[in-house]
Amino acid sequence: MGRLEIKEVRRTQLVEATIDVIAKRGFAGLTLAEIAEAAHLSAGIVNFYFKSKEELLSATLRHMAQQYQSHWTAALARSATDPTAQLAAMVDADFDPQIASRKGVTVWYAFWGEARWRPEYLRLCSELSDAYFDQTRALIRAIIDKGGYTHLDVDAIARGLNAMIDGLWLDLLVNPKGLDRAEAKRTCFAFLAQSFPAEFGGRAMPAPARTAVNQ
Repeated sequence: MGRLEIKEVRRTQLVEATIDVIAKRGFAGLTLAEIAEAAHLSAGIVNFYFKSKEELLSATLRHMAQQYQSHWTAALARSATDPTAQLAAMVDADFDPQIASRKGVTVWYAFWGEARWRPEYLRLCSELSDAYFDQTRALIRAIIDKGGYTHLDVDAIARGLNAMIDGLWLDLLVNPKGLDRAEAKRTCFAFLAQSFPAEFGGRAMPAPARTAVNQ
């Protein structure tokens, strides 16, 4: 590999190690030495690629944000062009094991908890949240227009769905034995079925089995 490729591999290796360490220990007492150990690299290598712990943490959040947005963007690209199918694809993507793993949700909540005091985290989280809201709102608007649901409030439904997904992620984190990803998706579809029964009623049917989120 060339120098640029090696640099990118090392940076990704350190970011992934940071995710692992935060998932296990949180932010309290997090050190570059712990991250270096988790990455099986020397502390000097960490300092070569990142000038400070804060720079590494910001890079980690950017990595997670890009991964998350790329995931639901790809889900949209794979789905049918019908807005109902696309909105369902976004919900499915939100509870895909690659995204809504116990480790992933743990690290997201760790960063959200720090965002109040760290402007860079707040900016990155806000930009990601706004992009997701704008996309879901556009799809809900399209469903309303296509179905002739003139009485519905597009902003209220979009904000309700976004808030429900955040809350279900929290449930997956704190109550993994009581809620699994399939049930979380069904709950979102049940919410959407209240406004769009023809489009989402079938998707809101109970799942046949439940498996706890343990990874």
